[in-house]
Amino acid sequence: MEERRAKELLERYRQGRCSDVERRQVESWYLHMAEVMEDAELAASDYVRVDKNLRNRLPIIGDKRVKKFRRFLPYAAALTIACLAGWWIFGERWWVDSSPMVVSVEDIPPGGNRASLTLADGRTLQLSEAQSGIVIGSNGVSYGNGSTLVDDRSLTTQAQTLTVPRGGTYQVTLPDGSKVWLNSASTLTYPGRFGDDARLVELEGEAYFSVSKIREKENGQNIPFKVLSAGQIVEVLGTEFNILSYPDEPLVKTTLVEGCVRVAATSGKHPSLVLAPGEQSSISADGVVNKANVSLKKEVAWKSGVFYFDETSFAELMRQVSRWYNVDIRYAGDVPQASFSGVMNRQVSLKTLLEFLNESTAQFTLTGRTLTIQSDTF
Repeated sequence: MEERRAKELLERYRQGRCSDVERRQVESWYLHMAEVMEDAELAASDYVRVDKNLRNRLPIIGDKRVKKFRRFLPYAAALTIACLAGWWIFGERWWVDSSPMVVSVEDIPPGGNRASLTLADGRTLQLSEAQSGIVIGSNGVSYGNGSTLVDDRSLTTQAQTLTVPRGGTYQVTLPDGSKVWLNSASTLTYPGRFGDDARLVELEGEAYFSVSKIREKENGQNIPFKVLSAGQIVEVLGTEFNILSYPDEPLVKTTLVEGCVRVAATSGKHPSLVLAPGEQSSISADGVVNKANVSLKKEVAWKSGVFYFDETSFAELMRQVSRWYNVDIRYAGDVPQASFSGVMNRQVSLKTLLEFLNESTAQFTLTGRTLTIQSDTF
């Protein structure tokens, strides 16, 4: 998008004459700048306008993120123009003002609080969508608001499995006080009570961990907390980190937010790695372990209810869409090689998201729960 068109778009936004797609484009860019420029402050007129619109249209963002706008630079409007123009120049396939090419019989809402709990006796309980998490206590399982779910101590001392389907997310507080947030299409298996010298859980999918430090009574040493996932084992003492371990992802990724963790491939063919905050390990199918610095805001954005794309490939983006909106992806032609950048609220509907991703050279067709992407001209 050239600078002239970016200026025209921003001016239409100020005058209230832009389309819904254009409006969301501008507002998402303000959200993006709120993420990357925490010492900036908006011009008063722009802040009032965007703040009001965001509070009305993007309630899931909440006051905390909207308040970041107060720290924007006075020339934020000019920066927005540069971003809107520059994002296109740098080859990012992001929003364009072509007419939507989304064919849909009915729209699909975003994911929400959905999960089930499988107990040791084989029973599976569907958890309340009105609640966001459960707490594993010494006398049973309760919801976060204190209401009882399972009042049977004999069942809660054995293994339990929390399953979050596609289109869902849920939280669990483990017996040691550690908290785990599960993303869509994820399962966590854990004991109803940890042993005195070890804490071990198993993960498939993606989860964010906030681990409590627990010391042994006899020697005073910290009891390690271990997470076993596809091809790796992560050992921590007390820290916060994210693990992405989906079967359809090429790499198993562990991202450290704070503290310290050790990551090792279960194959034992390669040495383990110790991560510092802001670092991410990745393990390939053959057990090769690598380490790199990453953006924490991007890697754990899902936990805050946001899609954060930063040169994200089309294929990776669609895997996220498939899990969050519970849709199957089908390509009618080759998978597009485009990349995308931007910030998007995860509470928008699928059709709204596709309007942002739409290109004049691609067509999205939604039939039931199958999203077909016509990409032969990409």
